Amino acid sequence: MLHVRLTGAVGSFASRPGAPVTAVLIAPVKSGGDTVLPPGSVIYGHVKSVRRIGYGVIHEAASLDLAFDSIALPGGAPFPATMRLVSVDTGREEVTPAGTIREGRSTSSWGNHVAGYIRAAMLLDVHAQIAEWAVKSVITTVPEPEIYLPSGTELTLGLSSSVRTLAVARTDEDSRQLSEDENESLAPVISDLPERSFAPRRKSTERPADLINLLFIGSRAQIATAFTAAGWTEARRGTFRSDISSAFAIAFDRGDRGMPMSPMQINGVDPDMTWEKGFNDVSKRHHIRLWKLAQTWHGQELWVGAATRDVEIGYLRSGKMMTHRVEELVDHERDKIAYDLTFATCADALEWWDRPDVPRLTRNATGDRMETDGQLAVLRMNDCDNPREITAAHDTLPVHGKLWQRILRREILNARNELLRANIYWKAYEGARCLVSAVQNRRRIPEPDAPQRPNLASKLQPTGLTSVVSLR
Repeated sequence: MLHVRLTGAVGSFASRPGAPVTAVLIAPVKSGGDTVLPPGSVIYGHVKSVRRIGYGVIHEAASLDLAFDSIALPGGAPFPATMRLVSVDTGREEVTPAGTIREGRSTSSWGNHVAGYIRAAMLLDVHAQIAEWAVKSVITTVPEPEIYLPSGTELTLGLSSSVRTLAVARTDEDSRQLSEDENESLAPVISDLPERSFAPRRKSTERPADLINLLFIGSRAQIATAFTAAGWTEARRGTFRSDISSAFAIAFDRGDRGMPMSPMQINGVDPDMTWEKGFNDVSKRHHIRLWKLAQTWHGQELWVGAATRDVEIGYLRSGKMMTHRVEELVDHERDKIAYDLTFATCADALEWWDRPDVPRLTRNATGDRMETDGQLAVLRMNDCDNPREITAAHDTLPVHGKLWQRILRREILNARNELLRANIYWKAYEGARCLVSAVQNRRRIPEPDAPQRPNLASKLQPTGLTSVVSLR
């Protein structure tokens, strides 16, 4: 897998077939312990095909097909490589097994469904037609149906053919290591670190939660600057206002950067910092909780972090109405954070420590499985005075049409949705689909870096029909 960031915007509204697309590799690709594709390698490709929504008369969902076909090592010439897009990181967009990006139907959000029930209740009133228009056109909003990936959007690519390259003897990532004396003096500190955090409970004892898998050497300012430079956002504190904001994000199928995190503690102490990275889907995000330790090392502050990746919303789990489910292979999130901060040039050293006492297979406080190799990533931070920039200019690619065009598009999409789905046959199909999906996914947690699996809707719907109507 190749984890990359776009260096320029691409979208279904304004991009055209043949337009160039470039991305930069943000995590090393290794083979047998050797780095064969270092961070900073450039990935080249082009827009293969585009399907835009326009006014919504013909198409109900947008799609975008990107083809990546060559790689250039830092300072080197490009060489051919066939790659397939696997996922849009923390995005609501679906990537098909063939690598095509498809936007979900904008009228399928929870908010739109609720508005339908409200409208049905209002039909008992004399002014039913006015109430219907008010609910659908004024109160209810729909997500942007066009696909838009700004510069900095993170994608996962998979090599679909073999490439021949040479191992990089000493890259920046390989050479950023602590000295032997520093490792020796750090060993007793690491041996005393807690293994995991705990979720507080009101009426019972606290429950084991996320594993401690990162150690930071540096000040609060250095860590905060590093995460900001790497594109992360500090999470908000949980308040009534933030809860309402998160509820609207879920209802209207959009992102919520800075969404609060559920409480976790170490030795009865709440986190000193919480950081997260997301795109346009509130159910998915990278996140980490950080605690400052009482002891120091060579006069520098020490911080421990528990990092996991949220992959979907779970309901009625462990006494909670709603909570996130996490990726089972938690080491991926540890590596993600370590490589994000080193790619931003905000860490002077990166080491990996084995912790034999850490359980290799366990569960968090909400019952999700967590699998780990037991290693701890150790990062020594710097002041990050000159972080690496992905792009030097702001995106100028249009996202959508003018205001009156967007209003007209919304009315057309809502009208199409009512014509096709405001009947008992569709409601029966939709209910059956939700029930089957819930049963199938009850014990399976999505793998965010795995190719998309066909679902019930995609199996029932011919590929050629997706441009006209969406069953998803």
